[in-house]
Order: sequence, then C-alpha cells, then structure tokens
Amino acid sequence: MKIRAATALAVWAVGTAWLVLFVILEHFDAEGPDLIDYIQWGSIVLPLSFFRVFRKWFADWLEKLNKHP
Repeated sequence: MKIRAATALAVWAVGTAWLVLFVILEHFDAEGPDLIDYIQWGSIVLPLSFFRVFRKWFADWLEKLNKHP
C-alpha cells in the first residue's frame, strides 16, 4: 500500500484538529454520560469535512518545496 505524503499530513491535520476540539469540549463536560459526550465524539465530522482541503494544501506545499533546492 502506497500512501502519499500529502495524504498522511492531511490525516495528521484532521486528527489534530479533532483532538483540539475534543479537549476544548472536555472543559465543558460534567461527570458522567451526558449530551456533551456525544457532541465530543460527533465533532470528528467537522475536521473530516476539511480533509480534501488539507490534502490539496499539503500537496501544493510539498510540490513548492520540491521545486526549490
């Protein structure tokens, strides 16, 4: 299986964005199961929606880096 660098960086960016959202929402979370727990896990949808944008941005960035010695 061959994974391109831009795809790997995009996956990293999505994971990092989700983790930041998760930690921010954790501040508002009370003890025990409640609605905010479901919102925390559902918040992965927002960073995932930016996956293609991240992948294109990283591909362009890596291409620009490879052009300059």
